[in-house]
Amino acid sequence: MNILPVKTNEELKYCLEVRRRVFIEEKAVPKEIEIDEFDKDASCCEHFVIFENEKAVGTFRVRRIDEEKIKLQRFCFLNEYRGKGFGKKALDFIDGYYKKEGLKLITADAKFEVSGFYEKCGYKVVSDVFLEAGIPHVKIEKKI
Repeated sequence: MNILPVKTNEELKYCLEVRRRVFIEEKAVPKEIEIDEFDKDASCCEHFVIFENEKAVGTFRVRRIDEEKIKLQRFCFLNEYRGKGFGKKALDFIDGYYKKEGLKLITADAKFEVSGFYEKCGYKVVSDVFLEAGIPHVKIEKKI
């Protein structure tokens, strides 16, 4: 598994394709909700693409909230790459990458059904369940 920061709009297409397959096709999230102002080009926020054997299999994006806090968004893997440890490795990568930059807190809105996975990776649920795109979510946080 190789995680690369997206630098160009050409590279951003890998992320958007994985997200299209996962969120729009598989999870039935409307495209107008899934693709937003932070996806206009590679410079709108920090996008990352995850490769396995030269195939784009996962992605996530990160928005900087302030000098100490980031928000993890659009974290996903193609169905056939789930349950193989890639998610934990990606979260470990995020911790290390942003800790080096002096950030202290990662936050995210996670699907409720996978909140246990995040808790096993050191995140804490800090909200009640709420709906986002018609799907139950919770806010999670992790100090790094």
